Amino acid sequence: MKNWKFPLALLLLLPALWLACTKNDVTPDGPNVTVTFAGQVLDENNQPLAGADVHVGIASAVTDANGVFRLQPVQQPARNAILSVHRQDYFDFSRAYVVGNNALQTVRIQLLKKQLVHSFMTAQSTTAQVGAVQIRFPANSVGLAGGGEYSGIVSVYARYLDPSDPDLRLRMPGDLRGISTGGAEQTLATFGMIGVELSTPGGTPLQIAAGKEVEITLPIPAGKSAVAPAEIPLWHYDVESARWIEEGTAQKVGNQYVGKVKHFSFWNCDVGLPLIHLGGHIFIDNPQNPAQLAIVKLTVLSQGWEGYGPTYSNGYFGGLVPANEIMKMEVQQLDQCGQWITLSTQTIGPFSTDATLPDEMVTLPNIPSAVITGRLVDCNQQPVTNGYVALGLAPYFWQTIFTDNSGKFKHTVLLCNSNPIELTGYDLNGLATSGSLSFSITGSALQLGDIAVCTTPDEYFEITVDGKKYTFITGFEGLTDGGRTSIYGSTPDQSTVYAGFQNNGQTGTFPLLYFQLYPGFDTLSAINMSTQLTQFGTKGQPFSGTINGTIKTQTGQTKTVSGKYKILRDN
Repeated sequence: MKNWKFPLALLLLLPALWLACTKNDVTPDGPNVTVTFAGQVLDENNQPLAGADVHVGIASAVTDANGVFRLQPVQQPARNAILSVHRQDYFDFSRAYVVGNNALQTVRIQLLKKQLVHSFMTAQSTTAQVGAVQIRFPANSVGLAGGGEYSGIVSVYARYLDPSDPDLRLRMPGDLRGISTGGAEQTLATFGMIGVELSTPGGTPLQIAAGKEVEITLPIPAGKSAVAPAEIPLWHYDVESARWIEEGTAQKVGNQYVGKVKHFSFWNCDVGLPLIHLGGHIFIDNPQNPAQLAIVKLTVLSQGWEGYGPTYSNGYFGGLVPANEIMKMEVQQLDQCGQWITLSTQTIGPFSTDATLPDEMVTLPNIPSAVITGRLVDCNQQPVTNGYVALGLAPYFWQTIFTDNSGKFKHTVLLCNSNPIELTGYDLNGLATSGSLSFSITGSALQLGDIAVCTTPDEYFEITVDGKKYTFITGFEGLTDGGRTSIYGSTPDQSTVYAGFQNNGQTGTFPLLYFQLYPGFDTLSAINMSTQLTQFGTKGQPFSGTINGTIKTQTGQTKTVSGKYKILRDN
């Protein structure tokens, strides 16, 4: 089996598009629709990443302590809704999604940590190594990213993505949808990709100098050499358009591909394939029970190409697949023990044009299961309309189930033992949690009823500016370095706060050295604020206190500020 990866890895995210007349411009396909994005951002160890900035159009949010976000509804093209994620010290991520009108689009994303792999002086000729990948820099081949010469130390950050990695669909940028040099959109079968960023030791971005080229060598994965073409197109990733753009070629030399590039981002060795859009809905037992958070796996039988894609809250999947191919379609779902279970298998295709599959009803005759239902309510017994449930399965396996507009949630769990199910409810608007709850499942249904979400979390930061309150959710960073304590916090409606003071590990009253509150007060002409620090614990313990004073905006307005905080120390 060749096991090439193609964009079914993100099947329901992949839009079919009309292309503009220039190769880098994409005209959105389909009408604008209203969509709400929600999901979870993780690191490569499946641990949640707090403080990641998530954007779709004008909607933005910052992930909480569980790596979870939920955006406000936003207008986006039905087949080209681009989501981007940024977090310091990680490679930027973006991807284009197919979305339905008034849909809740749930996603799960892994960010790639930037790893320093090499440092050198610009006057050197040198080679950076990333596993079996080589990056060969001629002397004086690096300059400032905005143009201009640079003389000094170059820091090389790089990550190689193996096309046989089963988690490739979670962490690679984009969805393997590319635009060829002729302007045609294609789906790509990858032989491997690498992300590279250059900077000074102080973090100033660098880039390959004008008129220079850098040689990259990527390994051809074991078992693929026989089907690897002698020459293969190179594609670089454009974060803004969420597309791979064809630029140059690489030559097969032994079991490697060797090519030259004129700039760095992510680069990919890929074969381009004609494509069509395929979609459908999957339900468990009946049309009132959509199969959310399942995985659709497609295998192109003629070549062994594989692709994966999740189903959303309404059971929908859809995206671009190779045209004119017979495929095996498997529906898989995670069970209570963290294992992927195949629920159904069928053969589909070939399709020469866009196609919608008939609704598929999946039955679970030999798999014990239970439907979990409930409703999140606040302390006043009102529904939590902007919340979610963190559902614990096996250790380190969690699924995020979002509430609807009435606070209700529903999910089918595949059972493998009699262990209790752990559950925690969160209110993203009310700065509250239900705390960790445990439930035993004895039948095929677990009706939890109303779950109160009104416990103050372990961390909080409330700031009031001239009577307007900003309440910050969990997902903080509380750091101390050289006697200086720094706080970073965020809300899901895109506000962020930064504050810092020199306390040298002591409690007491200290002036704020800096303060930013975004949006609205991120750029200030003066601050006259202090914090009364009443508690200062060691790593993992809280520091807490109050803030009072005034700020002066760039337009000369003076604002009165007060607040309180309780943050856990991260170091």
